[in-house]
Amino acid sequence: MAATDGGAASGTSERSLELYPSMRLQRLGSIAVIQPVWKGKVEGSSLTCDLETGTLALAEHPKVDKAYTEVFGVLGLARLEAGPALVVVTAVEQARAAGAVLAATLRGHPLYRVTGTEVLADTRNGKWKSSDHRFLKLLKSGTDPRRHGGSLYFAYGGDVTLSQQRYEAVHADPRTASLAPWQRAAPAFFWNRALAQPLLEAGMHAFVPPAFQGFAGQISEFALAGATGPKQAVTITLIARRSLKRAGCRQWRRGLDPAAAVANFVESEQLVAVDGGALQASFVQVRGSIPLLWSQAPCLKYKIPILIAPPSRSQPAFEEHARALVKGYKEVVGINLANQTGREGKLSAAYADAASDFAAAAADGDTHASPAAAPGFRLVPFDFHKQCGATNYARLAILWEGISADFRRFAYWFRDSAGTADQQGGVFRTNCIDCLDRTNVVQGLLGRKQLEHVLQRMGLMPESSTLPQALPELDLAFRVMWADHGDEVSMQYAGTGAMKSAFTRTGKRDIWGLLDDGAKSLTRYVNGYYLNNFEDGHKQDALDLVTGSYTVTPGKPPPFQAQGSPAVPLLAVAALAVLAAYNLLSLSSDGGGGLLALSLLLLQQVAVPLALAAALLVLMLKRGSLLVDKPQLAPELAVPWH
Repeated sequence: MAATDGGAASGTSERSLELYPSMRLQRLGSIAVIQPVWKGKVEGSSLTCDLETGTLALAEHPKVDKAYTEVFGVLGLARLEAGPALVVVTAVEQARAAGAVLAATLRGHPLYRVTGTEVLADTRNGKWKSSDHRFLKLLKSGTDPRRHGGSLYFAYGGDVTLSQQRYEAVHADPRTASLAPWQRAAPAFFWNRALAQPLLEAGMHAFVPPAFQGFAGQISEFALAGATGPKQAVTITLIARRSLKRAGCRQWRRGLDPAAAVANFVESEQLVAVDGGALQASFVQVRGSIPLLWSQAPCLKYKIPILIAPPSRSQPAFEEHARALVKGYKEVVGINLANQTGREGKLSAAYADAASDFAAAAADGDTHASPAAAPGFRLVPFDFHKQCGATNYARLAILWEGISADFRRFAYWFRDSAGTADQQGGVFRTNCIDCLDRTNVVQGLLGRKQLEHVLQRMGLMPESSTLPQALPELDLAFRVMWADHGDEVSMQYAGTGAMKSAFTRTGKRDIWGLLDDGAKSLTRYVNGYYLNNFEDGHKQDALDLVTGSYTVTPGKPPPFQAQGSPAVPLLAVAALAVLAAYNLLSLSSDGGGGLLALSLLLLQQVAVPLALAAALLVLMLKRGSLLVDKPQLAPELAVPWH
């Protein structure tokens, strides 16, 4: 998107934003100048950064009107040992809004997705060593939307990292309402917080939009007619905010760490606005890896062994995670969709034991469990594969029966023009193994239940009907939005789209859905196997550097080391297989000699090379953990309890 003279927020009637919506970047040797502009005029002091020394300053600067690059925000500044690297947003697009030409908005502010970035560094000063260039490469890939920095969203106002309920609480409190946007932002969802810290400490927060990684989609102004009165416009917004704590790739980040941060934790919020905001509702759900200390590090095997820490190590971390959820969301119902038997079953059983022990300790008033645990954490196991099989998703009604009372008790944040207001009193925490496919199906089900309740409450849908029955067009748009949500969250964690999204999109589980799952399963196997073993180490390092899980420390030796590669043994296996095939063809065309002689030749020239190839493959699998692309910046976080 190219926005000028007012930038991305040029539609704003007056300059009331807390963040600069349009800036111009100019390089003057080693100095980078970023100048805010508003309607063609300089807005205020310019940000200057010396890319050799790292010195930051706010200073008056002549108007930048030649040889400039338009930027839409500054993600942050990484301080590498050889010098700083400034990350700027060079391109954005407005988040999609289905059913209308309007852009997706949140609290009146357009939502933008980062589509282009640039990393500025002065690598010609003679200080840059090979390790500095490797850090710079990781920073570039970790902030590049085409690589590992995709799905970043922000707005120039409206505190996009906060759910509606938290937004209202923050702005109702005089102590927090007057804070700067970055101080109001939710720390877990402020994706560029670590990068932004040097700029924030220097008082340059107006240049730095707090961004979240996840998803943003919207159904805008869908006209619905009530039982009485004129049609009303309904807008439905879906936002997923990924936590930067224990962020990373599927196989390199599993379960909890000892500090109770859980992998693939995502807060999904569904907002409903009627009649331009006269009525507003917000419903929050969360997902996250099974909250135990467990790992599944790549080792060239398709079925990677699951390692589970003993309960004595897991229980304290689980309890801290449960207490944090209760503190943040009041009451928690965990929905475990993982298998209750087999490999997943061992994790499910350990999860059930941990939740039971926590509930018992809270009921007994154990100080270790903390009074904040009440009313607590309740776990509902539902073996999705056993209950629903390949096509019988109607059996999700069994799960709904088990949690519908909790759903009614939790309610959702609500406010209308008459002053009626409700708070959401609890949250559903859903998981499977990856917290992607099965999880998105169930979260979409709960989102539909909430939407139906809101529309029925407003008289826009009969109480006796469901969304597909009463409003099929809205139901279709709603399903597509939730399927897009699932695909984008899946891409961030696993590198592939979500399976079972055909059901989410259509509401049907038929042969086409099975074929779609089969294709995605094959893609996930091929792409996932390759990414997990040969690419995700680099991706994990890039994410650890961007999110602050690893910080470059001057004088500290860089952690980079040479790693093994399966390339040589795989080439040897291929060569042996080709040799065996060539010898077999030669022997078949020769046709001479007796049976005994031919048997000896087959043994020597065909069987032996194939046996060597098989032995080499077995050895590779046994030593596979030495050949995969492992993360090097924070490798201890993959198995954090050892």
